[in-house]
Amino acid sequence: MKTNLKLFMACCLFITGHTIYADDHRPVINSNQILESEYLSSTYHRVENVEFVNGFYLFNVESDFGPVEIVSRALLKKRVDEIKTLGEAISLYERENRQLSNELRSELSVTGKSAMDIIANPFNTASQLANQLRDNLGDTLAGKNPFMEEYALRYSYSEPSDPTTAAHKRNTAYQMQLDLYSGNYRVQSLLNTIARARSAGRVSAGVGVGHGFFSTGRQSALDQNIRLTLKNKTLEQLNQLHRDLLNKMDTNLLQADAFMEQPFLSPTNRTVMLSYLNQVSSVNDLDRLIELIISTDNEVTTLVFERLCKALYFYFNRVEQFDRFMLFENLPAVTTASGVLVLFEHKDLLVWADENKSKYEQLVMQAKEQGYERVRLVSLGSLSDMAANKLAELGYQPRQNFLSALSD
Repeated sequence: MKTNLKLFMACCLFITGHTIYADDHRPVINSNQILESEYLSSTYHRVENVEFVNGFYLFNVESDFGPVEIVSRALLKKRVDEIKTLGEAISLYERENRQLSNELRSELSVTGKSAMDIIANPFNTASQLANQLRDNLGDTLAGKNPFMEEYALRYSYSEPSDPTTAAHKRNTAYQMQLDLYSGNYRVQSLLNTIARARSAGRVSAGVGVGHGFFSTGRQSALDQNIRLTLKNKTLEQLNQLHRDLLNKMDTNLLQADAFMEQPFLSPTNRTVMLSYLNQVSSVNDLDRLIELIISTDNEVTTLVFERLCKALYFYFNRVEQFDRFMLFENLPAVTTASGVLVLFEHKDLLVWADENKSKYEQLVMQAKEQGYERVRLVSLGSLSDMAANKLAELGYQPRQNFLSALSD
């Protein structure tokens, strides 16, 4: 079981978009078709090109903070929002508060490849991430975690010791719509600088920065409640909330401790995952999902699990209720009251190759052998027309871009 969990962890990615196909069936990606205009370019950044490397979307971005490589569409959006807010903060204070501007520049100004260390956390480059997942797969399957110690040394989740400054930092993150516990340590530098300024009496520091990059209309009501929770609770209170939610899900103590101590799960990640999962806490065997989440060893995979938790919530509440979570041949799956097996696909099907045909043929055959008459495939990415048609021919009821259609 542990081997299967680790294999799933190392291979899965939620990536979305539409792909044009060249004659040799290698995906040629048009960034205009997979990204909204605000993520393609702004005053502070520009997506230069998009590649598909070892099963990952790889975005090459030029920014005010130097060149950046970013893996996955979900992480790109997060990093671009951070880049915009960082750039806007410096610009605003150059006009209105030269002292604070100098403080920010001393914290944030970078050039060249050093930006990769700052923005593309926790790995130096996105292509390195893809290679590390591939090259270290043997260690991962053996139960080792080759990146955990390095990451834990680079960043730890804490808050200012002064309660007033800590409260200012939470309020600043909320107003700027930044992740309070972001692993991007330049975001932490920005939040700490603004919080210290406010504590020193410059109460308007940070006001007017960050608005317009996020749309509350694209957030679920639960997401908005999560943002308020992060704003209003201290880290100690947040950790207690997580313990309470895990207890409500009947998570055993050892598993709960492992979840709380996982260095690749930030307090924000834990809050999001547990808030969504507790809305479906009546579902059996959610402990298997918690075990899966604990296996994460990078920021991209953590975002994968966040999206899976959201997908389960939205499917349960807007499509059909289910009573059990499981891994069906390494794919996350649920079984509904009507006897349907629902498989959650965590990557785009960009090319319908022989290996895909074989994989999905075997899945549907095993489902029928186990008594499932109907099998649905819920993709959080996109399916090519050929892939959708071939899946339907095999007996699936495919559904694509699930989260985008429901919550974005």
